[in-house]
Amino acid sequence: MDLNGDGKVTLGERVKYAAGKADEVIDKAMDKIKEEAKETAADAKVFYDKAAEKTKEVAGKVSEKAKDVYADAKEAAGKASDKAKDFIAEAKEDVAEAAGKAKDFIQKGKADKEA
Repeated sequence: MDLNGDGKVTLGERVKYAAGKADEVIDKAMDKIKEEAKETAADAKVFYDKAAEKTKEVAGKVSEKAKDVYADAKEAAGKASDKAKDFIAEAKEDVAEAAGKAKDFIQKGKADKEA
């Protein structure tokens, strides 16, 4: 291509023209890379946002489940405590009854000895 308009195409003009065309191709390629990078970044942000939302959702479910497990454990502990109290009360009654029988037996033995 005749760059200086003298009607002749020199080797230097050919090189400059080719360099200019190469520069245009490089600029177009860079623009395309930049655009694809923006799209990739946007896709990554969408993926990140979805992952963050899913993480929050799962964490919420785990938290609710933990609350349920805690409530169940607390209820079970209360029932176990009540059963333990009942067992202790029954054991005290059994010990008192056995002590009363032992006392009666000892007193009967003393009475038999005295008679």
